Amino acid sequence: MKILVYDDNPDFGGHQVMAAFGIEALAADPEIDVVCMVNPKNRKLLNRLAQVSSLQTQHADPAVFQSLEPDRVLCIQGDVAQSAKGILAAKRAGIECISYLALPHPLAEMGAKLGLIRDLMHQPLLRKPDRYIVISESMKQLLRKRGAKQPVQIVPNGIQPPPPAPQQTRSKKLFTIALLGRIEFSQKQQDFFVRTFLKNPDLFSSCRLLIVGSGPDEHQLKKQIENHDGITLLPWQTDMEAIYTQTDMLVIPSRYEGVPLVMLEALARGIPVIGSCRDGMQDILPPEWTFTTENAAALLNTFSKVRKNGFQQIRALQTEILKQHSIEAFKGNFVRAVTGQ
Repeated sequence: MKILVYDDNPDFGGHQVMAAFGIEALAADPEIDVVCMVNPKNRKLLNRLAQVSSLQTQHADPAVFQSLEPDRVLCIQGDVAQSAKGILAAKRAGIECISYLALPHPLAEMGAKLGLIRDLMHQPLLRKPDRYIVISESMKQLLRKRGAKQPVQIVPNGIQPPPPAPQQTRSKKLFTIALLGRIEFSQKQQDFFVRTFLKNPDLFSSCRLLIVGSGPDEHQLKKQIENHDGITLLPWQTDMEAIYTQTDMLVIPSRYEGVPLVMLEALARGIPVIGSCRDGMQDILPPEWTFTTENAAALLNTFSKVRKNGFQQIRALQTEILKQHSIEAFKGNFVRAVTGQ
């Protein structure tokens, strides 16, 4: 079987991380020939795929799909518009097409400019793939809500097993709350959490806020937190273990998400996570660990309850994450979903 993987996204995010593991698993099967087409600007993805033996990689070019004679095309899609050129090329060539889709959310829901109009323009794209692979039940239901009637298979994200927990040597005088990820207010809402943190000094008097990431709103965030000693901003770390070692609670206040890898990684390390009652957070976290999106009072109430009682629940959740969301489980599920075996 010959599989052509297409991804024209110039950015390397969590979905590309998972796609790379899936491609690695496909390439390891001696009965599968894998060719990858990647945006030449996505150096991180190209470097990651260079580690995979027996893998052909070339620049994304839908015009040559038919000449490569693949049995099926697998398009890596962050949202329904990304890699759409690959889906349309596969359909024109009469090749079976699979969408591996992270975020089926309407752009209007994401707060995108001219979202309603663009959603109408993108609606026909939802009917083009022959089938979908998504990352959670919530994503499947969003596709169905938007009218997609094709087969949809769920392949949960996976994570590497955490290293043995180091001996705790730091002071526990301060409770460290972490915000981890791309700094983009329209989705991730770091600005909302920082405002809530600063407006409630009594509740957060024994806390410090650790923000790790970079992105388009980084400059605005720096202005928002300047002169506040209890808030630290760091760039994204290649090795996140030192960050997780410092973290007592992870907060995900996003308007929308897929299934955040940082949530799985924190839970696998026994770190409580609270998040908006949306998407992957709603699928995985206990209901009492979630709060209404953009509702400061609900966030404060959830934070207080989980800080007080969360460690009583974390061990069972940690065990479940390590079992259900391992990289090996992901690889096996991904190969079966792509090949139909």
